This record gives sequence, C-alpha cells and structure tokens, in this order.
Amino acid sequence: MRKGTLLAIFWTLALAIPFTALSVGILIFLNDLLPEIVRSIHFPGIDWRGLTVEGSARWPEVAGMIIGQLIILALIPLARKLSRLRQKS
Repeated sequence: MRKGTLLAIFWTLALAIPFTALSVGILIFLNDLLPEIVRSIHFPGIDWRGLTVEGSARWPEVAGMIIGQLIILALIPLARKLSRLRQKS
C-alpha cells in the first residue's frame, strides 16, 4: 500500500508541476498583452437582423441535438432494465 501511495504522489506531482509552470507562463504572457487584446476587440453593436437570420437557420440543428440527447437519456433506464432481466434469467 505504501508503494501505491508514493507512486500516486509522484505521478500527481509529475503532472501538476509542469502544467502549473505552463499556466503561470501563459498568464505572464497574457498579462503583458491584455491591454492590446482588449483594444483590438471592438463591438460596435449587434446586427440583430443577421443574428435572427442565423438563428432561424440553425434552430433545426439545436432541436435535433436536444431530441437526440433526450432519446439517449430515455434509453439508459431501458438498457438497465433489460440488463437486470438478463441477469435474472
């Protein structure tokens, strides 16, 4: 058990230290460039007509995804029930 604990600690640190250093480096880089990034993003306003046209063109995709997710969620209890019935037989 002791070996497993030490191995878990080692791999946790082996993964955490490089990613922490990477995130700190990215943060330092973005901190210097943040004013330029904010200045470059300019929202003069929202084109509501274009947004409406795009939304009306994409609503069938969204509806299809939602219906598909609901079907998957409905099949999960059915699959569990069938699995229990097979185990009893």
